[in-house]
Amino acid sequence: MPQMDLYIGMSQVFWFTVIFITFYLLIVKNILPVIARSVKLRKKKVGGTSGESSLDGETNAIIAQTATTLEGSLKDSQSLLSSVSTASSEWLDSSVKNVNESTLLDLNKTYIKTIGELKGRSFLIEQAIKQK
Repeated sequence: MPQMDLYIGMSQVFWFTVIFITFYLLIVKNILPVIARSVKLRKKKVGGTSGESSLDGETNAIIAQTATTLEGSLKDSQSLLSSVSTASSEWLDSSVKNVNESTLLDLNKTYIKTIGELKGRSFLIEQAIKQK
């Protein structure tokens, strides 16, 4: 049977041992110290012997800083929106006034003149028809 062949089996045992020892040393020397430091730091931050952890102070500081930043942003946004609204209203009023004074005034004069001419012609035609 090939599984019982000592020549093949000893080679497999040798390489398994070499790879296992290398992997074991890598874990013990590199990975476990990093995990141990992380666990110690987490225990120090989260669970102190006193009732309050250091994370509570950080959380309160972050909340206060966020609130301050949001309040400042809100005030800036409000002032910007009000200034844009005021400027756009002024621009719209001046644009409407300019258009009314320049273009529409001439058009209204022409329109009234044309309507007057048409009414006059229709009146003359009616008078001519009545006289016949």
